[in-house]
Amino acid sequence: MKQTGGWRVLGRGLAAVLALAFGCGLTAYATDGTSLIGIGALQKGTAGAGVASPQDMTWVLLNPASIIDLGCRLDVSLEVFAPYRTIKPRGLFGSNTEESYDDNIFYIPSMGYSKSCGGGEWAWGIGLYGVSGMGVEYRASRTILPRLTLQNYDRRTRYSVASLGFGYARDLGDGWTIGIAPRLNFSMFATDMLTLKFRQADAENSIDTAYGAGLSLGFYKRWQRFGMGLAYTSRQWMTEYKKYDDLFFESMDLPQNLQAGIALDITPSLEWVLDYKWIDWDGIDQMAREPIKGGFGWKDQHIIKTGLTWYATPKWTFRGGVSIAFDSPIREEYVFANALFPAIVKDHVTLGFSRVLNEKSDIHVTFKHAFNNHMEDNGRGDLFSILGKGTEISLRESSVTVEYSYKFEMGGCAKRRMELQEQYEKNRGEGRF
Repeated sequence: MKQTGGWRVLGRGLAAVLALAFGCGLTAYATDGTSLIGIGALQKGTAGAGVASPQDMTWVLLNPASIIDLGCRLDVSLEVFAPYRTIKPRGLFGSNTEESYDDNIFYIPSMGYSKSCGGGEWAWGIGLYGVSGMGVEYRASRTILPRLTLQNYDRRTRYSVASLGFGYARDLGDGWTIGIAPRLNFSMFATDMLTLKFRQADAENSIDTAYGAGLSLGFYKRWQRFGMGLAYTSRQWMTEYKKYDDLFFESMDLPQNLQAGIALDITPSLEWVLDYKWIDWDGIDQMAREPIKGGFGWKDQHIIKTGLTWYATPKWTFRGGVSIAFDSPIREEYVFANALFPAIVKDHVTLGFSRVLNEKSDIHVTFKHAFNNHMEDNGRGDLFSILGKGTEISLRESSVTVEYSYKFEMGGCAKRRMELQEQYEKNRGEGRF
């Protein structure tokens, strides 16, 4: 494909992803707090682990330094996301209705393109991804106040963030690479929840938008059978939701996070990855402040992610992973206040496969399940907690992600894999093992 043709494909693809994202309301129901555990079928296949093992262009956000090993490629994916969440409002302030549930399905698109330059000395990439979100639409209101006036608000929330990332990676020599990825963010929000004045937000569930920016920094080192990576993503500074200034006291920024990990080739056809991730919810006042003061009372998250990738045959690859958070960001004393923002799942398992279609094209599919988590407000927090004591929420999630990859040029990670397998076959043929 000629370079001009590649740019046309990229431009049309980004436009298509934007159209699909806006058509779906840009709503993504996320799982590491409000963040997805991974983007695309390959990253999600190992439960978001792999900061030291780049696979496709979603790594421009996971670790921008690692795109040095991707070659020239185009990746497009779509996730079909099916969360199931319930609420049982209780306490003096709760509506005390029967358990209400929401099982809407969401669609999360993504697309990225990378290009290796200077004989592999540097690389660049661009991608558009759905990265964060939250949403519920219960049948009945959370609080008793709407029912007193024969209304049915305080039951809906929609929040989503899409990021446009621009990545640059530079080889420092001896396999060491650094990278940077500035990000532009677009966010949408709508709700009919109660404000601190105990009335419906003035915007009455109409959509408001916010814009923002931040960046990611990455380090990456790869040996023949071992790799390590470190990535830091800054706070994403956002503009305020002007329509909801009666609900929020400041902008809904995205928190800084840090992810570090290793990759080990146990055999030439079996790779193990292990990552640790920290998300700084405490650093965002709007999320960390007590609900009675206008926040949500969230706390930091510490997450372990690990996965295996098995290159079974030249055409088939299988992968699986788990992601385990030590706790949800929501405290037990703030369950009632977060009932419309129930980011409480902690444990995920993923299974996926890839199929080589031809020399240039691959198809990837991953299934993800987040196990059900149930929380009940213990009434030991602020006034909302006392009045909403006994309120219960639960959440479980399933999703299927399908991704298509087109490789214009083979990257370093694929070349290294082929060399390992060739050496393995040679040694086996010589009877060394």
